[in-house]
Amino acid sequence: MSQLLSWAVALFVLVAALNPTPSFAQDAEPEASPAGTLPPEVAQPGFDVFRVSSGGSGRAYRVWEEWVPQVVNTPDGSAWVFFTAQAREDEGYGTRRLFASRFDPTLAIWSPAEAIGKETTQFGATAAVDSKGAIHLVYSERQMDTDEAWSQLVYQRLDGTDWSDPEAIAPHPDAGHQMLPSLAIGRDDDLHLIWRDQRLVSAEQRLALPTNADLFSSDLVDGKWSDPVQVKVREAADVNPAWPHLAIDGDRLVVVWSIYEGSTAEEMRSAARVEWSVRARGGGDWSAPQVLFRRESGDAGGRLIDLASDPTGGVVVVYGLYDKSVNQLYLQRLSPRAEAWSEPLLLTSGDYGYLPVAAIDPEGFVYIVFNSGRNRDVDIGGLKVAPDGSHEIAVSLTPGEGGITARASIALDHNGVPWVVYMHQPTGASNVTEIQGVRAARFTPPPAP
Repeated sequence: MSQLLSWAVALFVLVAALNPTPSFAQDAEPEASPAGTLPPEVAQPGFDVFRVSSGGSGRAYRVWEEWVPQVVNTPDGSAWVFFTAQAREDEGYGTRRLFASRFDPTLAIWSPAEAIGKETTQFGATAAVDSKGAIHLVYSERQMDTDEAWSQLVYQRLDGTDWSDPEAIAPHPDAGHQMLPSLAIGRDDDLHLIWRDQRLVSAEQRLALPTNADLFSSDLVDGKWSDPVQVKVREAADVNPAWPHLAIDGDRLVVVWSIYEGSTAEEMRSAARVEWSVRARGGGDWSAPQVLFRRESGDAGGRLIDLASDPTGGVVVVYGLYDKSVNQLYLQRLSPRAEAWSEPLLLTSGDYGYLPVAAIDPEGFVYIVFNSGRNRDVDIGGLKVAPDGSHEIAVSLTPGEGGITARASIALDHNGVPWVVYMHQPTGASNVTEIQGVRAARFTPPPAP
């Protein structure tokens, strides 16, 4: 399967090395066999296939597999999906652009996805919706599709019918690669962002590896992004943070990130540990980082972890620990204003639970979507966890679909109904050629025979 990693040497090092397992479908270990059975298939509502428009014409497209599609719901029953893809033009495939599609709640259809922003390479989108239904979007853009070009973070807002022009969030001549943004919005529509860039490393380190970088945060105050604040001080030149996740816990922000030790591909295959920190929503310094867990063997951190705000209070982290073809999926809670996490709760163990993404409904139920299976046999799995930690077995959310379905994202609408979007690679295809989605996904296992 093509992994679409020929874009640039720098991005190859960043994504391939920092991704604890290959991002689209896990590669099997030759001496190991799949562990146990996969989740049962559950009949789902009809799925949507997202189309792309370029210059008013419908176009085939191929998806940039490294960057998960994003879905957000608005208070009026609408929704938006964002994904990076290349539209096939008459002269060949075009630039990797960020496409956006809106769900019309009156017609119950998705609009053709259209590229937004500038004619640049765009990726790594993160989005949030405020109480008035405005869409806030942050992503990385590169002016050129070469390894000599740096990426910078830009912000766009949709408040009505037109997107604002892309605005650089934290420009700096030494910022290097600005990537991996995570956006969170508070109850007063206050907007907060965390990302990674290279402004504090030497020019030699900046040119050597895009992974030589630090984490920074900024807040949108009176329509302007505040000066970046460093979240963690690097303890050594070859110890680097990556893949930050930001969430809101009442009057404070909570962030978790992965720490990588070393600079070789093997050393960066897995995080050595996962850390966390908190800060007041109103500003100030981040607390001294604490260790959430350390990797003892196998792969951990990176894309095997996600963080979500709990509307009932606190935050939830879900993560996988992958070793010898077995992935163990865990959940931990940080109660409101608590200084320590709950003990890890093992949710699943087997050849599934990879690359989890979580969302939490108003009653505190956690919905998790993930890759189920590896190699050429991958589906989207799902699991629903009650506030007390009880749960039924995991299920397959893409039953009977040909080809591969993987790399899912999830959001809950104003009624707490789950919407899931994911990538689809048809049977016989060498690339992901569709984004698909299912509204009102069903997480309840089938009745026992």
